[in-house]
Amino acid sequence: MKIITLAGPTSVDTGNPPRGYSELRHPIEGALTVSDDEAERLKKNNLLACDPEDVPEEDDVEPEVPDDLKDLKLDELKAKALKDGVPLHDAKTKPTIIAAFVAHRASRA
Repeated sequence: MKIITLAGPTSVDTGNPPRGYSELRHPIEGALTVSDDEAERLKKNNLLACDPEDVPEEDDVEPEVPDDLKDLKLDELKAKALKDGVPLHDAKTKPTIIAAFVAHRASRA
């Protein structure tokens, strides 16, 4: 997983279902989290403002659980992520999905 910043409006595969589906994203949205392959594709085509950065490993950070996510079950978190447009990529467990929410909200702030 990589954190990227776009140089201009670009179609980006953000990992939302179905995989391989691209959305038009804009630099004003801030940093985005994408797969390694997508980051490499964007870099190779000179579509990034700077080099991609690695997403910190789960052990590196302990995200605070937002109050609105604390009591949600795994299936409810996945549904909320889809509704809110949070890219999950390979996140399958409750802590990794919550971390995706935290990263997504931080990039929007």
